[in-house]
Amino acid sequence: MQKDLQGYWSQYPGLFELDLSDNEIGDEGAGRLAGVLPQCPALSQLRLSKNQIGAEGAGRLAGVLPQIPCLSILDLFGNQIGGEGAGRLAGVLPQCPALSYFNLSCNQIGPEGVGRLAGVLPKCPVLSELYLSCNQIGAEGAGRLAGVLPQCPKLRTLVLVNNQIGDEGAGSLAGVLPQCPALSILFLGDNQIGDEGARRLAGVLPQCPTLYVLDLGFNQIGDEGAGRLAGLLPQCPSLSKLHLGGNQIGAEGAGSLAGVLPQCPTLLLLFLEDNQIGDEGAGRLAGVLPQCPALFLLWLEDNQIGDEGARKLAGVLPQCPTLCDLRLGGNQIGAEVAGRLRAAWRGPQSDLLL
Repeated sequence: MQKDLQGYWSQYPGLFELDLSDNEIGDEGAGRLAGVLPQCPALSQLRLSKNQIGAEGAGRLAGVLPQIPCLSILDLFGNQIGGEGAGRLAGVLPQCPALSYFNLSCNQIGPEGVGRLAGVLPKCPVLSELYLSCNQIGAEGAGRLAGVLPQCPKLRTLVLVNNQIGDEGAGSLAGVLPQCPALSILFLGDNQIGDEGARRLAGVLPQCPTLYVLDLGFNQIGDEGAGRLAGLLPQCPSLSKLHLGGNQIGAEGAGSLAGVLPQCPTLLLLFLEDNQIGDEGAGRLAGVLPQCPALFLLWLEDNQIGDEGARKLAGVLPQCPTLCDLRLGGNQIGAEVAGRLRAAWRGPQSDLLL
């Protein structure tokens, strides 16, 4: 492999993007690749996801990263790097002055690995996107990250899906979000966050004027947490996407959200699938949809909605000209009412999923 790559480099000295994802190169392949990477000083994007690279391979790569001065994107998603490998990478990140995108999701780095990374993040002056999903960092790891986020002024995207951070970790992050002036995309889905974590996050949302994507899907947020979030959504001037699917929100929580939606003129995408809003919740939402002129997408799949709730939605659809993506699959809607929905739908039938 190393000989092949050396020949390739000689033909393309200006190579700026290399994608070897999903090739099972392992530690040995990563080591051989490391041996030739310094011959490509113009390389700006290196993607090595899903390659069974472990701590040893990560260490070999880390040894040469400072010799690639233009590297701005480093994607190591879905390997087996672990805490030790994360530490080796962390040791050289400050010597990668152009690095703006770093993906270490699904690498089992744990609290130890994220702690090592946290120690160097403030020394990465242009880092704007950080992906650490599926790493079992827990509340401890979330707390370590929170401790340094205010020192990362360029960080725009933070993705921490499926990390078991819980209410404690959510609270740690909430405590520093107002000190992250560039943060605009925050993914905290599938993290065992309940009403308490939602409450603490809601309390700081008005102090995050640049936040336009908030993903809290597939947590354990109920009506109380939904109500807390709803109470402060009108004070979020940039929020355009809110994901609350896969929680425990019932009719009461849906009603709380419905009560504020007309006061959220920037909200374009609302995900509420896989909750328990029922006919009552669907009716509450239907009552305000005509007052939400910007709403583009509404997902209500798997919500125990029957004919009564669907009939109310059908009644307002002609008054919702901007709604272009409505999903109601997995509910208990009969054929007759489904026909009413299709007849009332203004857009392509493919965008109305029943």
